[in-house]
Amino acid sequence: MRIVEGSNELMRVRLADGAEQALTSTPDREETWPYWSSVARRLVFQVSRGGSGSDLMLWSPEAGETPLVETPRREERWPVWSPRRAALVYAFRGGHPAAGLVIADLETGKRRIAARSGPRNFFFRPSFSPNGTQIVAQRRGPSGKGSFLWLVESGSPPRPLARDPAWFDMKPCFSRDGEHVLFSRRAIAGGPRDVVRIPREGGDPHTLASTAEADDHSAQPSPARDEIAFVSNREGHPEIFLAKADGSQVRKLTRGGLSAYAPRWSPDGDRLVVTATQPDAPEPRLSDRVNLTDTRVVVFDREGNELLDVPGFMPDWMPPWR
Repeated sequence: MRIVEGSNELMRVRLADGAEQALTSTPDREETWPYWSSVARRLVFQVSRGGSGSDLMLWSPEAGETPLVETPRREERWPVWSPRRAALVYAFRGGHPAAGLVIADLETGKRRIAARSGPRNFFFRPSFSPNGTQIVAQRRGPSGKGSFLWLVESGSPPRPLARDPAWFDMKPCFSRDGEHVLFSRRAIAGGPRDVVRIPREGGDPHTLASTAEADDHSAQPSPARDEIAFVSNREGHPEIFLAKADGSQVRKLTRGGLSAYAPRWSPDGDRLVVTATQPDAPEPRLSDRVNLTDTRVVVFDREGNELLDVPGFMPDWMPPWR
């Protein structure tokens, strides 16, 4: 994403030569959260046109832009692709039922509600397991407060995975082998975050690669190796660190003066792309458009060598155009 003349627009940049191509030019709406699926050969992204609603759109090199969901009085958010088939899961709020998770199958054109909830204890930030059979998501508590982790699986009711009221659990994703869920956790009372994992079948959470007083978060497992990338400010400002899947052998990846957030692995596991800011800037947030105009999209290899640096935020990987 890049802010162009005050509007969020979708751009793609070719890593080989830095060439850029605009995919949208829509001052009447805002685009966010773009994700590419190599299986579906499509890009999904969220659009909003003011007000409280948001819709999901698809884009492909062959067909261009087509709507996935258009509901002016309902909010669809957090789209995530299945790793195994041309399908995605997203969260919705508004209408009947009041909220929940939907799985949209692009091959059949069918959609089904995978989980329902009330208007306050809604699901958000879903993520598929590596084999595409389970979903982990955040969920608000009954009063609409807090954030807890739930598992969703076809044929079974949703079940809580991590539900300790003393903690705010966020950004869940499955480990590479699918046996654990990785997530970020902070105390409800406040304080820094930790990188945590919990067995997929339930059990006691275990803190990974975190240090006392440091803010450690946003862990992402490599698709090719038993290692994770995560954000930590243990050396002064937020940077990207790598560690073994069990949290051992931690090493800093990024170099120089930029703060780095939201690491995303390339499909081959050899590179990482991040959203970067100046060290004295706050953590990027969609609500802070002033600071988003200064964010950068930076690509590194696994040794910390910089491969690309361009203006933007919310990056994801997709094949180059010819």
